[in-house]
Amino acid sequence: MQELDQARQRWQVGHHLFFVYVQSLILICQKLQRQADDGDLSAAHASIEEATYLMWGISVSFKLTGGFSQAAYDGYVRPNMFEASEGFSGMWAQDHDYLIKKTMRQLKPLFANPPEELAAAVQKFRQAFAITYDSHKYVCDKFEGGQPSLLMGEAAQKTAGEMIDTFKRNRLLVLGAPMPG
Repeated sequence: MQELDQARQRWQVGHHLFFVYVQSLILICQKLQRQADDGDLSAAHASIEEATYLMWGISVSFKLTGGFSQAAYDGYVRPNMFEASEGFSGMWAQDHDYLIKKTMRQLKPLFANPPEELAAAVQKFRQAFAITYDSHKYVCDKFEGGQPSLLMGEAAQKTAGEMIDTFKRNRLLVLGAPMPG
């Protein structure tokens, strides 16, 4: 029982951390947009670096969140996600949706064609972003293996990890970094 309780705590704290990071990214990206619009590239550079640090934090929080056994996942975490909703997904969170569909898309021109002064910082952000998706995939693969995600259901054509790869590729395109097939 102690192992299940620890798994529950990790899962909940990890998700709480994730949403704090998401909300922080929204604020920093909005600030970055204003700075870029104002031509304040020095401040924009600092904001991109802040966003990069947050992406590294998300990456670590994914691994922390999934730091428990398969038995605890099967016995507690997954049934509780399924009980919350048959297609449970963090993508349903309004903050996450806002970050991806509004905030990041508004920055697409900046990320797709950054000024020379921001190019290195943008590339570091892209790398941290990609590694964050790899960390999420690690957790999905660890617990789900070749199974579909709860979001996609049993009729899914892709595994949970394959869905993460699809999201990663699509989101990196928004950031101006095409991914191979």
